[in-house]
Amino acid sequence: MPAIRAKTTLLDRMVKGQTPLGIFVSSLDPAATEVLADAGFDYVVLDGEHGRLSRIEVENHVRAAEAGGIVPFVRVLENSPTLIQSMLDVGAHGVVVPHVDSAADARAAVQASRYAPAGRRGMCPACHAGGYHLKNWGEYSRMANDDIMVIPIIESRKSVENIEQILAVDGIDVVHFGPGDLSADMGIDLTTQSDQLMAAWRTVVQAARAVGKRVLVPRGYGFEGADMLIAEMDLMLLHRVASGIVAEHKASLNAVRQSG
Repeated sequence: MPAIRAKTTLLDRMVKGQTPLGIFVSSLDPAATEVLADAGFDYVVLDGEHGRLSRIEVENHVRAAEAGGIVPFVRVLENSPTLIQSMLDVGAHGVVVPHVDSAADARAAVQASRYAPAGRRGMCPACHAGGYHLKNWGEYSRMANDDIMVIPIIESRKSVENIEQILAVDGIDVVHFGPGDLSADMGIDLTTQSDQLMAAWRTVVQAARAVGKRVLVPRGYGFEGADMLIAEMDLMLLHRVASGIVAEHKASLNAVRQSG
């Protein structure tokens, strides 16, 4: 049995008024997740949509997350039962699912994440998630059905219009508000036309509040009332910090030249 449980761990923290903080990871080396866990993040989202992570690499990141005491999610490439099952089998504690535009899309994702009779996830104990044995299968499968999180990304006008129906799906406890793709779908600029995006944000938050569910949003966009936050991609973080160091070095050299 995994010591870290996604829904139990994160929802309990939110009930206590905490705001879990995560970060997207696309680095191939699981040392990245190890470092981020040690830095104090609550969860990682391993990027299988835009990143280059294979199942083997995801599994190694999952091991690093579990060793560091944080929750590993995977953002899958698409709402596919095969992809969802494969990432759960290698140990992801939940999936972040792009382009969920309707309740039917949300139900399909949940079904792919649940063992029978609750869903259609294929049974396989011979994997990291299953512990490589059958002796605790009943306990494990019940725990997995109860605790694995399915987090739809709300990133289209249609998904905002259907947010109440999406949130009504059993098994959806958190939705991820995706401002980037949503702004593109709305035909607006993410930075200069934020008022329209804020209106969509309020629609999603109010719908979630009405049914006691939660909303995750990227950190730093000024969205108020979020329950979970996620930071930039790990490689973007590396680029930003590295650029700052280089800029500081150049400024220091210029200062020395001018003083000389």
